[in-house]
Amino acid sequence: MTAIELKMSLLQEVMSLEDEQLIKKALKMAAFGKVTPVEKPADDYAEPTKEEILAGLRNALQDVKDLREGKDVSGKFMDARKWLKTLD
Repeated sequence: MTAIELKMSLLQEVMSLEDEQLIKKALKMAAFGKVTPVEKPADDYAEPTKEEILAGLRNALQDVKDLREGKDVSGKFMDARKWLKTLD
């Protein structure tokens, strides 16, 4: 499967969402995986399959849904200020 086909599939999955907040969170999560031009993938890098990408997105969105419903999601989310401090 080509990168374009994977991108289109990802867009279709995000477009199927109804909740605007979930869509924004999905887009933010997708932005975390962007590779900057300076970074080069390792030689042993294996490109994830479409199924792996979609499964990861489904899991992430389920975690967000669980958080909104007040379920225990300890260890899955980090306070933004703590995360920013780890970048120093």
